[in-house]
Amino acid sequence: MKTKQIPAIVMLAAGFAVCIISFVNDFSFSLFIRTLFWALLGFYVLGYIIKIVLDINLKKMDEDQLTADDLGFTDGEILEDMDLGVIEEEDEQE
Repeated sequence: MKTKQIPAIVMLAAGFAVCIISFVNDFSFSLFIRTLFWALLGFYVLGYIIKIVLDINLKKMDEDQLTADDLGFTDGEILEDMDLGVIEEEDEQE
C-alpha cells in the first residue's frame, strides 16, 4: 500500500474544513490566514504520524505473511522435499 500521499490528503481535508468553518463564522482575513496556517501545519504532522504507524504495521504484516511456496504448495500440489528424510534421520539418532 502506498502511504506517501496520506499527509497531504489529511492536510488538505483539514484545510477544506477550516475554509468552510471560517466562511460560516465570518472570520476576518488575518484570522483566517493564521487559523489556516496552523491547521495545515498541525494536520500535516498528524498525517505524517499516521503514515509512519501504517508503514510500520504494513512492514510487520509483510514479514509475517506466509505464501503458498513457504508451505510447499504450487498449483495445488504438495512438493516433495528431498532433505526431509535426512532431517528425520538426524532427529532419530539424537
